[in-house]
Amino acid sequence: MTTRRDELPLAVPLGLLAASLVAAVVMVLLDVPVVRAADLPWVVALAVAMAGVRLAAHRPGATEGRRALLFWVNLALAAVAVWLSPAFGLYLFIGYVESAGFRSLPQRIAGMVGVALVIAVAQVGGPRSALFIPLVYAAFVTVNLAITGLMVVLDRRREALYVELARTNDELRAEQQRSATLRDQLVAQAHEAGIAEERARLSREIHDTVAQDLVAIIAQLDAASAAVDPAERDRRLTTVDAAAREALDEARRAVRALASPRLDDSDLPLALDDLLGQWRAATGLGGELSVVGAASATGHDDVLLRVAQEGLANVAKHARARRADVVLDYQATAVSLAIEDDGVGFDPTAPASGFGLPGMRDRLAAVGGRLELRSTPDGTRLVAHVPLVDPAPTEEDR
Repeated sequence: MTTRRDELPLAVPLGLLAASLVAAVVMVLLDVPVVRAADLPWVVALAVAMAGVRLAAHRPGATEGRRALLFWVNLALAAVAVWLSPAFGLYLFIGYVESAGFRSLPQRIAGMVGVALVIAVAQVGGPRSALFIPLVYAAFVTVNLAITGLMVVLDRRREALYVELARTNDELRAEQQRSATLRDQLVAQAHEAGIAEERARLSREIHDTVAQDLVAIIAQLDAASAAVDPAERDRRLTTVDAAAREALDEARRAVRALASPRLDDSDLPLALDDLLGQWRAATGLGGELSVVGAASATGHDDVLLRVAQEGLANVAKHARARRADVVLDYQATAVSLAIEDDGVGFDPTAPASGFGLPGMRDRLAAVGGRLELRSTPDGTRLVAHVPLVDPAPTEEDR
């Protein structure tokens, strides 16, 4: 496939044509022998005719065939003008550029050869020049054709390079699409694997702790009910009480683990940093965590961490972003968690297609928090606000 070059501005050929006409007039005034004064009216008429051809060729909507026909008409007029005055060789050089713009290779070659043959007449000084002999003319024609051949070769290489570049761009776009699909698959797989791993971990924890304590309690109760000695029965019941309290502690720890295992051994900033690191590794995207203010327990750390998990998952699946930054801001009476990406954005007023945003709003509303959302074609900013809660012991904790 070849592409037609952009047309030269009309002022370029008309300017060269005017310069050639002026040069011809000056030659007549200086009595240069290669131009005759008697031919000057014909030279002017030919210049006017070539200007008319130029105007016709640059009319809007001109077809390729019409431009080719006008090119050959212009070349024929230029050949006559060059025969009368070699000064029009200056104007004819533009024919090389125009013939190179034809879509058909044979037409391009024919146009360049035609220009080379005519322009050689101007190069030797016209038919009244002492150099206008077959040998000299043939030499100029040979040089012109050699230059023409080089131009054709370079033009074909340019076209081949253009085609190869277009093919490479198509392959690159296809590869980007495949990469985006693979990334979405990896994110989904990582999400599913995380869910499965968390379920397995929680099952092991409950089996190895709470379930075992309950088995021990049942065994001690059976033994206590069968004991005849009151002291032995009291000892058994004391053991049951201790085991029950231990089972309660294990159950509470399991519930906290269900909320977020990352908060077992670390505070919220460390848990968010760990979450963001795993997200970057899974998606290949960039992102940093910033903490503003002095970190302290909010009473709703698990809610903020769940919002961060869902928000980052949405960025990876939908935003087509390069990065997502997380800012945790501790204030006097509230804490905010902001996630800002540089993706394509979306319409926040459109009905939600999934449970992500509604789930975040419900989770925050349940603890007296709220969700803010702003999205533009340059990115999305999600901010979750929760109030600070002063820890107070309950009857269940005593």
